[in-house]
Amino acid sequence: MEISEEAKLDMKNALNGKLSDNYDELKIVLENLTAKKAVTTDHGSFKQIDKAIGKVQLKMNRLQP
Repeated sequence: MEISEEAKLDMKNALNGKLSDNYDELKIVLENLTAKKAVTTDHGSFKQIDKAIGKVQLKMNRLQP
């Protein structure tokens, strides 16, 4: 699966704690982070991605229509 540059930037921002206020964008970021987590073998990266996924899910719950 090829990830666009915009999606990579969104994931990087999510890992740094910068999240969008758009529910649909967060849904896409969550899907991309989940896919990245599935293929990550490094424990530190796995934990960082897992933490970012938790933050995205929390923000999505707050924004849920």
